Amino acid sequence: MVRERVVLGAIGGDEAVRRAARRMRDEGREVVYVGGDQTPEQLVHTFIAEDATAIVVDGDVESLTRIADLCADLGVGEAVVTPLDERSDGPRSR
Repeated sequence: MVRERVVLGAIGGDEAVRRAARRMRDEGREVVYVGGDQTPEQLVHTFIAEDATAIVVDGDVESLTRIADLCADLGVGEAVVTPLDERSDGPRSR
């Protein structure tokens, strides 16, 4: 069984992503925690370097759009970009 590898970070502060990292690890995901104050470019480059399957971000709509656009521009359009759900500190359902 292949574990899902997720890059987890925040555009601003990292309090919510710290809690989410712990919970996601408990759920069996492999979490690449990059903390807060990340740029969209940093998150995408980490996603590529870590060969991850998804990026979970605590950030605004503009940042999420920028991340998705960067993924497409760099040829990793299969990246799943998901906002962090602040109520549960996990990815939002689609």
